[in-house]
Amino acid sequence: MHTQMEMLMGLSLVLMLSACRGGAPAPRATASESSAVTVAVAEVKAGDLSEEVEVTGELTSYADTLVAAKLGGKMVEVRVREGDRVSKGQVLAVQDQSDLRIQLQQAEAAVRAAEANLKQAEVAAKVQPAQTDAQIQSARAALLAAQARLRALQTGARPQERQQAEQQVTAARANYELAKANFERAKQLYEQGAIPKQQYDAQKAAYEAAQAQLRQAEEALSLVREGPRREEIEAAEQAVKQAEEAYRQALLGKSQIELRQQQVAAARAALAQARANCAYLKQQLTDTVIRAPFDGWVAQRFVDHGSMVGQGAPIVRLVDLQRLYFEATLPETLLREVRVGMPVQVRVDAFPERVFMGKVEAIYPATADNARNLRIRVTLTNPADLPLKTGLFARGKIRLRTYRNVPLTPKLALIEKGDATRVFVVEQNIAKARLVRIRASNTAVAYAEGMRPGEQVVIRGQDLLSDGQPVRIAETGQRSP
Repeated sequence: MHTQMEMLMGLSLVLMLSACRGGAPAPRATASESSAVTVAVAEVKAGDLSEEVEVTGELTSYADTLVAAKLGGKMVEVRVREGDRVSKGQVLAVQDQSDLRIQLQQAEAAVRAAEANLKQAEVAAKVQPAQTDAQIQSARAALLAAQARLRALQTGARPQERQQAEQQVTAARANYELAKANFERAKQLYEQGAIPKQQYDAQKAAYEAAQAQLRQAEEALSLVREGPRREEIEAAEQAVKQAEEAYRQALLGKSQIELRQQQVAAARAALAQARANCAYLKQQLTDTVIRAPFDGWVAQRFVDHGSMVGQGAPIVRLVDLQRLYFEATLPETLLREVRVGMPVQVRVDAFPERVFMGKVEAIYPATADNARNLRIRVTLTNPADLPLKTGLFARGKIRLRTYRNVPLTPKLALIEKGDATRVFVVEQNIAKARLVRIRASNTAVAYAEGMRPGEQVVIRGQDLLSDGQPVRIAETGQRSP
């Protein structure tokens, strides 16, 4: 059995060899086909391409403030919690006001007392000139009368002097009657509260002076009629001295006018100080009510009901989430490229599917570090649902320029070596190396000067190629959008 099988296998082998020799000869491969490299290609297409630069930074609020207590004291109300949205001027917390209210009541009473003192000083200053003039006139008249009496005693009376003495008595009596009437009227008005005491005192002084003048005139007339004694002359001399001193004192009374004005000024200053103290206490009362300085959100709360806080202690941290910004660095070579107002597309890892629009708000005048990097500030407005929060890491793209209707070459086709960039263009299954200049690129395509729309470029297998290398196209790639 084994021998039969060997015979059959040998026969089959002979038949196969015979068949091979009897058929057509197999074609021989050409040299170009045997050296062809299998590659993948893609078509260069026309389109628009924007040149962009990426910036990164941490989102920060334009208004991020620790709202602090202006006064030390006990917190009797804390009206907000973390996460609450507040409006500008809204009450956040209230401190104990009991001691300040008592102090304010005392200060208001001090203001009323100071107002009364000022009114009294102004009245006194108003009547002082008239009162002083009346006293001077009265003292002068008394002095003249005393001098006349002394002369009469010393020289004796002549008929003319007797007549003059009688006339002086008549005039003094008339003056006395008038002063008496004025005094009685002033007394009634004063008792009714219609005039101040200073005016009443002035009329009383005038009345007493007129009474003294009448008495002196009558005594002078008596001396003229009866003739003087030595004692009377000495008494008259003493009366002249007293009248002179009284007149001098009356003249010094003019200084009382200035004193009254000084008293008015002092009373006004005291009133101003009392009012200032009152206003200060009112402001302190206002400061015990802690309000939001701007619209925002409560990020942190540092106190509770009943907490004792010192002056300047933080109450809440308030953050405005509507306007945010981040700072970024750029190479100084982009100083002429980046300008204030340029739009920025911003993304954050927390919302990878969303794009937030911002703009370059400022370019700082100084470089950021020794590497001569440029510092910029990118600002953006939070959408209505306020997804962005401070502290999030942001990535922004600044569009420097847009190239319209240019050839777009897949980046997979680019071969970079040193400062040179080249591609392999396939023409009639031959790969031809071509140097290109990259003007702009993104993650998928590049605007390469030297390329034309419609050309086929190698996107896989180019590392096996040399200029003029035959190729076999395995597939056609598609340019990424």
